[in-house]
Amino acid sequence: MAESVASQVAALAAVMTRVERMIDADRTERKAESEATNKALADDRAKAELARSAVSAELNDIRHGHENMTRRLDKIEPVTDLVTSLWSKIIGGITALGVVGAVVWAGVAFFRDIILEWFR
Repeated sequence: MAESVASQVAALAAVMTRVERMIDADRTERKAESEATNKALADDRAKAELARSAVSAELNDIRHGHENMTRRLDKIEPVTDLVTSLWSKIIGGITALGVVGAVVWAGVAFFRDIILEWFR
């Protein structure tokens, strides 16, 4: 019976050794997977940070462009108002001259005979 107990203990020792090797292999594999996952996550974080930096830089460029455009428009607006006002004055003057000219021409056409007798 001692041999059977000894053989059982040896068999259990062999099983325990195999289990320990499997545990060590699983631990090593899990550690490698964890390191690979952590590396992938670090790479993803780095890519995300680069993308965020690029987007942030473009947004800053857009903001500066908008500020420059607003500043330019603020400089242009008084000139535009002056030109528009001047243009309106010119058109109003031409319209008034046209109306006065039309009235004078209608008067000349209507009173043509009387005007011609003044020059005879």
